[in-house]
Amino acid sequence: MLIIVLFSAAGLALAQDTIVKKNGDVLKVKITEIGTEEIKFKASAAPDAPVIVIKKSEVKKVVVSGQVIIDEKDEPKPKDDKEDVLVKTDGTTLKVKVIEIGTNEVKFRLFSDPDGPVISIAREDIRTLKVGDQVVIDNKKDPEDLIVKMDGSSLKVKVIEMGSDEVSFKLYNNPDGPVMSLKKKEIKQVKIDGQIVYEYKPDPYSTSNQTIINKTSNAKFHFFSPLFNYVAFSYEWMNRPGFNYEAGFGIIGIGVTGNSNASNAIYGVRKTRPRGFYVRGGPKFLLGNSSDIEVEGGRIAHPLKGRYFQIEAMLHAMSANYALDTGYTGPSGGGMGTINWQKKYQSLVINLIYGRQNIYGNAITIGYYIGFGYALESTRTIGNTPANTGYYDYFDVRRFSHTYFGKDFPLTFTWGFTIGFIHPPPVQKGDKSYKNNPRSGKG
Repeated sequence: MLIIVLFSAAGLALAQDTIVKKNGDVLKVKITEIGTEEIKFKASAAPDAPVIVIKKSEVKKVVVSGQVIIDEKDEPKPKDDKEDVLVKTDGTTLKVKVIEIGTNEVKFRLFSDPDGPVISIAREDIRTLKVGDQVVIDNKKDPEDLIVKMDGSSLKVKVIEMGSDEVSFKLYNNPDGPVMSLKKKEIKQVKIDGQIVYEYKPDPYSTSNQTIINKTSNAKFHFFSPLFNYVAFSYEWMNRPGFNYEAGFGIIGIGVTGNSNASNAIYGVRKTRPRGFYVRGGPKFLLGNSSDIEVEGGRIAHPLKGRYFQIEAMLHAMSANYALDTGYTGPSGGGMGTINWQKKYQSLVINLIYGRQNIYGNAITIGYYIGFGYALESTRTIGNTPANTGYYDYFDVRRFSHTYFGKDFPLTFTWGFTIGFIHPPPVQKGDKSYKNNPRSGKG
């Protein structure tokens, strides 16, 4: 009996099947059917035992008569292959997997090394951090603004205020630095966030004070000189504020009045064919009463405008032919024919000159001057002269560039009326002000 019982138990054990559910339960059953969606089984092998149905999706493993029929092993969780992107303030971009975002730092692993070390970085060193598709940190700096000055130099700044006359800003790389300002007339262009918000464009129908201030040279013509049988030109330039130089020359014998004129009405001497030239020059001192140009809130005098005092030296050389009809020299009507002679003059003249010059249309000057001085003159006579030639010389005071009162009273008188064109001085590398001239690109 014992042997029969043992064999019956062994046969029953061999007849049992096993179902392992996904929740961990293990069932010892007798499986009757394994379908596509369900599994049917009995709790025992008894013929009258009820049939139980279980969904196949709840089953992890099924063993029938010692053979594994279903075995769903643990599948790894789907790996999140979405990388996070971290951009540092220096521009470096890292592909990472963020572990923790704290208030002061961010912890992550490199995306290419998921089992690598945990790395930390301060939030202030992060420009942007993108986790998945969402930007969670954005510390981008404000874009830089740009100021281009009139001399061509540029400044990277952060504009604070655009006023009507000036622009206030801080240097872009020094946001905690001082606030600085520039006058708009010193600025050629302002860009804010890549957009031009101010650009200097000269108005063809107007001129600025700065435009006229830069014009410190003047080419002049002595307007009435051709009426007096000579032509004269001069050139003036600024040496420093209030102190100019002027140099000029004249050609005697060119004009609209002809080549002869009466030297005097008393003795009937005629002066013909004057020929010669002169050069003149000296320093000029602006007396400074025409301070009508406003620059930087102050009023200044233009270096070519206003009253001035000049010390002038002049070298003069000329010749002229003289004729005297002796038939008109005596009351009896007799005559000795016509007496002809030529005189040559060489002079050194020092004049003290007062004048005034105005500027019109920021382009031309109109001025006048008068002066007195001394002359050292030597003369040479060629040909026959009348006995009373001294009387003729006394009345022959005209030297075209000046009036000479004679060796017994060697004073001179000069006057003139000029019209000129003002312009900026030429830029030369040898000029001591070359580096400070904005048109040179230096300084």
